[in-house]
Amino acid sequence: MAKDFDDLLSHYGNYGTYQKWMIALVICPTSFFVGMNSNLLLFQMAIPKHWCHTPGRERTKLTDTEWKTLTVPMTKEGEFSSCLSYNVEWKRDENQLEVPFVIYNDTQACENDWDYSTSEFTSTWATDLGWFCEKEEYSNYVYSASILGSCIGTSILPPLSDKYTGRRVMFFVSLILAIVFTLPVVWFRALTAHVILRLLAGLAFESNFQMPYLIVLEVLCPEKRALAACVSFVAWTLGMCCTSLIAWLLPRWDYLALISVLPFVLCGLYWGHLPESPRWLLAHGRISACADVVMKIAKVNGYPIPSRSDLEVELMLLRNNQKEDLSLTHAFKYPKLRRNTIILLLLSFACYLTYGITLLSINVLSSNFFLSHFVLSLFELPSNILGWLFTHYLGRRFTLFSTVILTGIFSFAACFCIHDKWVLLTLVGFIKLFSTQFIYILVVLITEVLPTTVRATGYAWMTVFGLAAMMIAPYPLTTELGASFPYILIIGLMVFSLVISWPLPETIGLPLPQTFPDSENMDVGRPLRTWIHHWNSSEYSSKKVEI
Repeated sequence: MAKDFDDLLSHYGNYGTYQKWMIALVICPTSFFVGMNSNLLLFQMAIPKHWCHTPGRERTKLTDTEWKTLTVPMTKEGEFSSCLSYNVEWKRDENQLEVPFVIYNDTQACENDWDYSTSEFTSTWATDLGWFCEKEEYSNYVYSASILGSCIGTSILPPLSDKYTGRRVMFFVSLILAIVFTLPVVWFRALTAHVILRLLAGLAFESNFQMPYLIVLEVLCPEKRALAACVSFVAWTLGMCCTSLIAWLLPRWDYLALISVLPFVLCGLYWGHLPESPRWLLAHGRISACADVVMKIAKVNGYPIPSRSDLEVELMLLRNNQKEDLSLTHAFKYPKLRRNTIILLLLSFACYLTYGITLLSINVLSSNFFLSHFVLSLFELPSNILGWLFTHYLGRRFTLFSTVILTGIFSFAACFCIHDKWVLLTLVGFIKLFSTQFIYILVVLITEVLPTTVRATGYAWMTVFGLAAMMIAPYPLTTELGASFPYILIIGLMVFSLVISWPLPETIGLPLPQTFPDSENMDVGRPLRTWIHHWNSSEYSSKKVEI
């Protein structure tokens, strides 16, 4: 008799051909597509160099450049003004005059639309919809609406999948939501329509990634789940890198919006092949359907196929022995667990805000958005591998502290390199690397600090706090407080993170807590001032205290 589902699954292969194919054919493509789609939005909202359009050049013999030099004032930085022009007055009988106009030294706001550089983008939201100057914030509103939709969707759809629909059905529901609300954006020009449609499309974002990931994760043995997470993050990063190439080949926002729908359509091909999570089926008493999946796993992995009747009896016994689920609010009845949960949620906010600022920094090289994005995406590749190595050998707390400190150091250096774009791009790349590593560490900690009954819910709420932070990420980059302000803000966030993270327990070498008392007392016998790592963790075993 198996003691739990992991034990039962080990008899039929918990890391065999079935699981390897699921990682390759489910986790890799869906993570790649979501990583790609999440970044296509950045190129749609890009604002190219622009200046006021002054009509009348065709009535002169001047070239475009000469006319621009005469009619557009220069800024203190030696660049053409984006939102001001000189006042041009045309004389009477202009056809008989060598210079038929007078240009006054006073400036005025753009009154006749804008001209813009097409060296990189044929069209973006700004160029097609006139979102320049005082309307530049409109692009940020649409981006924030998309993140807000993700935040709302993460709060609603995964819990619905847990209680009612299952992972498989919710995955296809999220695909339909993404398609239905993404396609219409190319035909609307009003800001309100764009905000509403992007918000509704954003509802599906997290579920497009989370549902297939959970289906695979829940048929893997515990020691291979970290591998699946690493593969998922790498595929995500490769999708981000691919975005730069797609946007370079198709530099039109409407084409990019249509391209973003294609992965959702392709994922519809999973309909006849993607199974439901057998753990979810078991938890909801669907014993026969759960047995079908387990028998298929055994067949593909080359294990003897069990008798259906015997397997269903064993699954029924496991179902009857399951503990009653408790909500995350139950964790707040335990002082240490309440403190640790709040700390992790606040760290998630600080971490995702830092990541969001670097994600939106595709204008570091203002002359090449595509290269900026590609370089910053490449910096993410080693982050999760390094995060795994450091947390595995040096401990969770040491890795967390060192990651926060390094993020702060590179942010401090960036404040002094604002005008050296290549150096700044490198520094921002390292900030992005360590902020991504920060996310990885938080995922490890949230799963190792919270007990089994609320682990998934805790992870979802950590994501919600992170997405809430990313909603405000565009605004530090557009503030009038100076180009160094975003990096000063990151320094502040890292100091805050370093201070509040001190009470977190070291979880290296500990079994995953099953109950709330296990989580509450995991720091017993583990002094905070002691560096606990891979080579001495066995000397500091936690004592479980039932309360």
